[in-house]
Amino acid sequence: MTLPTSLSTVYFNNPLRDWLVAMGGAIGFALAVQVLRRYVVRHLEAAAAKTETAADDYAVELLKAIRTPLVVAVAIAIAERFLDLPPSVDKAATKVMIVALAWQGLRWANKSVDFWVGQYEERSRAHLEKSALSVLRFAGRLALWSVIILVVLEQFDIEVKTLVAGLGVSGIAIALAVQNILGDLFAALSIWLDKPFVGGDSIAVDQFEGTVEHIGLKTTRVRSLNGEQLVFSNADLLRSRIRNYSRREGRRLVLMLSVAPATPAARLARVSGLIREALDAEPHATLVRTHLNGVGALGYEYETAILVPHPDYKHAMEVREAVLLAIFERFEREGIALAGPVPAPAVPTPGVA
Repeated sequence: MTLPTSLSTVYFNNPLRDWLVAMGGAIGFALAVQVLRRYVVRHLEAAAAKTETAADDYAVELLKAIRTPLVVAVAIAIAERFLDLPPSVDKAATKVMIVALAWQGLRWANKSVDFWVGQYEERSRAHLEKSALSVLRFAGRLALWSVIILVVLEQFDIEVKTLVAGLGVSGIAIALAVQNILGDLFAALSIWLDKPFVGGDSIAVDQFEGTVEHIGLKTTRVRSLNGEQLVFSNADLLRSRIRNYSRREGRRLVLMLSVAPATPAARLARVSGLIREALDAEPHATLVRTHLNGVGALGYEYETAILVPHPDYKHAMEVREAVLLAIFERFEREGIALAGPVPAPAVPTPGVA
């Protein structure tokens, strides 16, 4: 038997020559794809490191996510073009290709969700809670996986419309049963994405005040000023009026000082100037206004408004203390006394000398 004759031998309705060509084409395609993928990834990674755009980094992640089953499935599809196979074999090969593409599509979906959620967190500097990132990833994967699975089912001659209609009715029933939980989940997503406040912010909700400790899937925990832990439902929290003290640019403080009523007019005229001197010497506060506001029950009342360009409450109180001490020092030097309640006269106790 000569070689040309052996190549003409028919196996499963195809000569050996066609089988060898098909196998060679499949193997050559698979090897070429793997080599080309590694070459492109290496050079694209080097180029992406020099840019600040996310598109090239995303392309690198997708190329890295390509796995052998997809390459093998495409290679089989190419090999099939060189052979005369029964319709049942063609149909089976097509289904294998669909499954491989779906599996690869799921991998690309996972990579895409992880990449873009990470990009959102990095560029927005959101510093989201781990639970928030988990919800975003789960929602993104669920949406992409649903589309891919429905496409695969349709290719396998499964009535997708009936399935979707059944799932829709079931979904409505489930949503009605757990509407409170879903409300809190959507409220949590609104808080994470819209960011009316973040962890560490000082907020006030109705009559409650405190610092945000944790933003969860269902509740948000706030540490009150007296140390209590306040727990708010996310849905109820968004329906309330929230004041975020950490978002303001600074704190405005009003200082009320009462000068003794026996103070001469000449010294009263110097009070505002002494207060200005004290404020000029304080680098962390700016004088807005100071003036004699009137005569009170204890003495002459001076009102001073200052601006502390920092939202932190503790820092503002420290600046307030420093300013008051500086004012008191100048008053003492100038002989200006602060007003105070008149002490009640001592009443002698009977029987006590």
